[in-house]
Amino acid sequence: MSARAVSTSFSFRAPEAPRPAAELLAEIRARGGRVYRMRAERVFCLTDDPALADWLYSQGAKVFAPVNGEQLVSQAPGGFWRSREKVEYDLWVHTIPVDGDLWEACG
Repeated sequence: MSARAVSTSFSFRAPEAPRPAAELLAEIRARGGRVYRMRAERVFCLTDDPALADWLYSQGAKVFAPVNGEQLVSQAPGGFWRSREKVEYDLWVHTIPVDGDLWEACG
């Protein structure tokens, strides 16, 4: 019978700390996003930039579409026709992990 060595070492990388809430909002605004607060301590972003919408979605934002709005499947998440020529993206950003209170930082 041959003895087999078993490695008991493992690598553990601590998760990265979330970015500060004000820093996230500054980046969204710098990239052309419009950020608003809701009464129930929720924060959302409106933008016409599909790259910004994709990035926010990848960071943990949730998509919102108006009740009567036609959701666009071929565009970035959250896209709907604002007018016949303009696509708008509506994303809830309060679901993105941040350090601090996003609602307060938006105020």
